[in-house]
Amino acid sequence: MADKEMKLKIFTANMSFGDEKVVDIPLKWSHVLKRIKVFGDTVYFLCENTERYLNERYLLILDLKTKESKEIDLKNTVESPISDFEILDDRILLLSYVQNRLIAQVKEMATGKVYTVEDVFQPGMVVQEVFGDELTGVFNLLINFRTKDRSKSFLMSSINKEGVLLRNHLFENESKNRENIDMIISNEGPLKFIAGTVGMTNKVGYNGFYGGYLADGSDPFNNIVEINDLDGFFAFEKDGGEKSRKSWEKSRNPSLKGALAAREIIKNDHGYLLYSDHFLPVGNSFYIKDGVYDRNYYRLNPMKNLSIGRKGGMDDSFIDTDTGRTVKVELGDPKIYFSFISSHVVQFDNNGNVLWDYAVPLPKKSTFVPLSYGQIFSGNKDHFIYEFEGKLFYSLISEGDFQEINQEVKILNPQKGDKVLSLRNSDLEVKALNNGSFLLTGRQQIRYVKEDGQAVDENNFFFQELKVTDL
Repeated sequence: MADKEMKLKIFTANMSFGDEKVVDIPLKWSHVLKRIKVFGDTVYFLCENTERYLNERYLLILDLKTKESKEIDLKNTVESPISDFEILDDRILLLSYVQNRLIAQVKEMATGKVYTVEDVFQPGMVVQEVFGDELTGVFNLLINFRTKDRSKSFLMSSINKEGVLLRNHLFENESKNRENIDMIISNEGPLKFIAGTVGMTNKVGYNGFYGGYLADGSDPFNNIVEINDLDGFFAFEKDGGEKSRKSWEKSRNPSLKGALAAREIIKNDHGYLLYSDHFLPVGNSFYIKDGVYDRNYYRLNPMKNLSIGRKGGMDDSFIDTDTGRTVKVELGDPKIYFSFISSHVVQFDNNGNVLWDYAVPLPKKSTFVPLSYGQIFSGNKDHFIYEFEGKLFYSLISEGDFQEINQEVKILNPQKGDKVLSLRNSDLEVKALNNGSFLLTGRQQIRYVKEDGQAVDENNFFFQELKVTDL
């Protein structure tokens, strides 16, 4: 009897939404997509059997030009769930956790040979980000962990294509009662720019940002700017932020009452832009430190993978930074939810100096899964867009000054003329593209009158390009 098989449907189109195609790719029965990565015209899908005790997983590779696919078997690797992977030339870097310890393996796709990195990673070390550097031909792992005195540190490990650990670069904040909570790295350019948030350990609160280059003789962690020194952080408040700034100045240990989650670094015409979300987490205090309060939750929680989580799915857990263990979270648990306040942007120049900052006020949207609130495209000006209750809202910012703020964007209506009786948009997703526009996807529930006078209902999936010049 032949094995059962499912079909994975993939919609492809060029940047002008021409040459549209739907590609059917065979997917093994009872398998789900755990990770998806795109490199040029090639898409890599990490597939895993839902029956985890079977330890069945493979890499599905799709060539977008030829529409051909192939499978790479992962049976001869560590028998533990793969948390992440990366591709560099013909090698795959696979990351797993065994007894709370990180295991890194490099597999040759052509020969199947596997190289295991020497046992150098300590229990409690968690990979926050992994990327391959084509210029140097090495894999880089950004790892966070806590030291014996409970302070948080970051480690950058570089591994060659034969699984040899080349170097470790340790990042530590030596300021008393202060630690680096978030750290993000830009992969553009020969020198890596890093930025993130800092906080007070004695109050478990955020109070500033840092930014600078990852290079010998450079210490970005000493390049700290406190929130109260940023003109735009509280500026959206009714009194222009005056009350918040005075309260900050009076406090002996000033810090935010909410969480400040650094989302991404964008290289633009002015230098490097750091986008963060400010929100209030409400609920169980267990999640304060290394759960939803830092990037470990957003980067490693499978709920961020839209193919698995956000709409309810197979895995709703995150990896605890202290132990490396998977911690289960019940979706919809009323003890754990989040209310957004603002999306904040700080613009660094190419030397890590702050040029300006601003905050986009957000509706009091509550969610059980705190994904990034909006999407931002940045060149000479910044274009920020977000969805709220089935509607889109757009802001245009020039050098820290708002030219437009939270203006509603009309969503494409179906081509049904004036015979539409009702229209409802749902499951909206917005993604910033690298061509200066945004991609909007979602579903439209339509009720309209046909030519014969009969009312019918349709539920359609749609794509729409939102060009910044037309918003």
